[in-house]
Amino acid sequence: MSDRQELIAAFERFLTEAPQAVDPVPEAGLAQFFTELAALRTEVRSEARQFSRAVEDYRRLLKLLEREQQQYGQRLKKVERDCLKPLLLDLVDLRERLAAGIDALSVLRPGWLVRLLCKRRRLAFEGVREGQRLTLARFDQMLAALEVTPLQTVGKAFDPALMRAAEIVHLRQWENGRVTAEVRRGWLWRGEVLCLAEVKVNKLPQAS
Repeated sequence: MSDRQELIAAFERFLTEAPQAVDPVPEAGLAQFFTELAALRTEVRSEARQFSRAVEDYRRLLKLLEREQQQYGQRLKKVERDCLKPLLLDLVDLRERLAAGIDALSVLRPGWLVRLLCKRRRLAFEGVREGQRLTLARFDQMLAALEVTPLQTVGKAFDPALMRAAEIVHLRQWENGRVTAEVRRGWLWRGEVLCLAEVKVNKLPQAS
């Protein structure tokens, strides 16, 4: 018998044999369905609680980081203030000394006769004064870049938070408690008092 004939005979035997019984798939009952649904619901609720706790932990962590960042910024500002304030006070003092020197040069300016007869000395004097003015302007630019600004006091009402009364004057043309002149200029740094202004304050006599 050839291979082809054997294959045909095997196929015929397969067709004539009784089919084997197949075990039926058990149908899931309603009780089992609701049991699995309840288990799934419990699992979902558990996952939701875990997710909610994770979100709360994340929010608390963000608040903690923000608080740490604020505290770090405050500490950094304090360190910067403690380190820079003495230096700024020295710069302001040098600036005021230079301004006082320029004012003194203006008072000691030679008369017109001396300037006419001593041209060389006049040019040297004017050169020194102009150099000091340029240096003063450079000081003012540097202080402004460091957010150091002068207090405006003349004509203002006396403010003990910003000023110190160095002298009391009695001028009828001025209102009582007004600043008539500065003895020493005051300065602010980033809106805070760096050094108080020393001023002359007007005080009118009380009417009898």
